[in-house]
Amino acid sequence: MSIYFFEINDSKPAIACVGEKLPTLHAARCFALKYAAALICEQESEFWDGEDWIMTVTDANRLALFTITIYAAASPATMPLSRTG
Repeated sequence: MSIYFFEINDSKPAIACVGEKLPTLHAARCFALKYAAALICEQESEFWDGEDWIMTVTDANRLALFTITIYAAASPATMPLSRTG
């Protein structure tokens, strides 16, 4: 088993880097998606404020293996109406 590190940059509040022992790169990719989904649910209000999250996954030597960019934008249909006048 290899250790993989999952780090999200530019999140507010900061999210600590997580290390996981996983058997394959495929397992690390699956873990990254599940971990990102869990974080989005846990930090829903911060995530939906429109900040990009970039997850970088590295190996034990901190060599970047892949990144996942996560971004959400609310549609005008879900934004509150502003009234003038």
